Amino acid sequence: MRQIIGWTRDDDKGVSIDVEASRNRNQWTFRRRRNRRHEWETFSPELVDWETLLDTLQRKYQRRRCAWRDVEQVQAFLDEARK
Repeated sequence: MRQIIGWTRDDDKGVSIDVEASRNRNQWTFRRRRNRRHEWETFSPELVDWETLLDTLQRKYQRRRCAWRDVEQVQAFLDEARK
């Protein structure tokens, strides 16, 4: 089942961008765009993006909107990335 989670953040130049993370078969894909007029582009996420995704997933899990395995998967990735 495909799950899409989105949020807004500022890039290095202070420009607001839309970020979207989608999971399809245990593979996370991150996309971004500057505003609605721009096309989505796939990018390699920074650690901040993974942390935001984890925070969002934890809040969704409390409301029973996602599976615990998604939270565990992102947490395991972050643990490895921080080492």
